[in-house]
Amino acid sequence: MATNSELKIGYQGAPGAFSHRAVKIFAEELGRLDEVVPVSCKTFDEVFARLLSHECSYGVIPLENSSVGSIVANYDLLWKNKVEMVGEIYLPIHHNLIGFSDTDISKLEEIYSHPVALDQCRTFLKELSHSKAVSYWDTSAAAFFVKETGSRVFAAIASEFAAEESGLVILRRDIEDFSGNRTRFGVITLVNGHPPTPPPAPIKISCVVELAHQPGALANLLRNLAILGVNLTKIESRPIPETPWHYRFFLDIEVPFDEVSDAVASTVGKLSEAHKILGRYKPWQETAS
Repeated sequence: MATNSELKIGYQGAPGAFSHRAVKIFAEELGRLDEVVPVSCKTFDEVFARLLSHECSYGVIPLENSSVGSIVANYDLLWKNKVEMVGEIYLPIHHNLIGFSDTDISKLEEIYSHPVALDQCRTFLKELSHSKAVSYWDTSAAAFFVKETGSRVFAAIASEFAAEESGLVILRRDIEDFSGNRTRFGVITLVNGHPPTPPPAPIKISCVVELAHQPGALANLLRNLAILGVNLTKIESRPIPETPWHYRFFLDIEVPFDEVSDAVASTVGKLSEAHKILGRYKPWQETAS
């Protein structure tokens, strides 16, 4: 039974998934690690649904990876749902080949993992041309699946955390294509949820805009933001399904001073046909890993 001190945080994946690790990091940032109850969800939609139904106070979702780009489904969900971003986490992503201690890598027949993880380990998988890469719904869930089968010709690609959770061992460590591989996670909550006020600058503002379908509309917005002295750290377009060949633009803007924050929001509102401020939050302070 839940207690008043419990803080439920939803994430997509099985225990030991990278998103689960991000939940733990966020809990440490809050200073409430002992109170946090991670809630495993099968899909990203389920994370949002549990927020909207008040089953969870927060959700932690992946937004983009330094190797393969944005997780576009989550940007679309941010636009559609009444949630706001209240933080971000940058997590180093180290993939490992996981299996039983007596597994012979040269005899592996199938390697299971999430499609994104498989894509991030293409070089390693080419070396194991005798093995078949098989997509699974989650990296950590793939490790649990291998454990349940008991098969020594199956292995999974997942995190060290997943190996610990599933009771398997690491057969080959750090098999990702790029050693600097990182994923950016967003911390979300209901609109008018936590925290009640934006933090002091410097902050990051995430927003989405729909612009007039005419020459110079995007350039005009970017020019006016540049005048405010802010730093645009991300821009990405997403199609508007209801209006073919029209696009929404997702922006991340670093704001150095408090007084500029409202000016950014005002500029975005004035120069767009539709917009949504997805959140104002402290930029992640990355430490050496």
